[in-house]
Amino acid sequence: EVAWTLASGDTARDIAEAQHMLDIRRHRVFKLKIGANPVAQDLKHVVAIKRELGDSASVRVDVNQYWDESQALRACQVLGDNGIDLIEQPISRINRAGQVRLNQRSPAPIMADESIESVEDAFSLAADGAASIFALKIAKNGGPRAVLRTAQIAEAAGIALYGGTMLEGSIGTLASAHAFLTLRQLTWGTELFGPLLLTEEIVNEPPQYRDFQLHIPHTPGLGLTLDEQRLARFARR
Repeated sequence: EVAWTLASGDTARDIAEAQHMLDIRRHRVFKLKIGANPVAQDLKHVVAIKRELGDSASVRVDVNQYWDESQALRACQVLGDNGIDLIEQPISRINRAGQVRLNQRSPAPIMADESIESVEDAFSLAADGAASIFALKIAKNGGPRAVLRTAQIAEAAGIALYGGTMLEGSIGTLASAHAFLTLRQLTWGTELFGPLLLTEEIVNEPPQYRDFQLHIPHTPGLGLTLDEQRLARFARR
């Protein structure tokens, strides 16, 4: 299942966008980008969206390290109490002790994203108990093999997994999807919506999204062929 990011910051606009995605059966998992506004304002925004969507959608937040630990402790309690399913990287990646305390006290699971850049980071986070979920990103974590090693560490430590995105195009998205399909668990789904943002493709068979999922082609390799004419137009000489 593929999550969709809501990042306008306008509550009514985000609700309308989410409802449209539900109506066309493209997404029913939504991640809100928050943190740049005052905490109280962000919480009001998130809670209003969750109340409007109700049980028809999963709502999650990505704080991108904006909060300090005291802000995060209070905010995570409010978010958990109001049905928010997941809180991504609420505090700085370098505040490891704070991440551990927050992971122990938050009613909603904490996902590490910026905190994981290598297999060694994953091992250290798992050993410290600093997150309940790991976000995996092929482009950031060192390629498919490193992602699989990170997933093995998570599995051994009882940590759930999420297939993140660096907003790759169709080629990178399907490469990520194929790697994620080899995992024993991907409890929190994926965020592989990058191709949906493109205004023009360079492949002949763009990834297909329907019924809330990304559908993987059953053809050799990644299941894609390049459109050589379009690719040539984008070439720099």
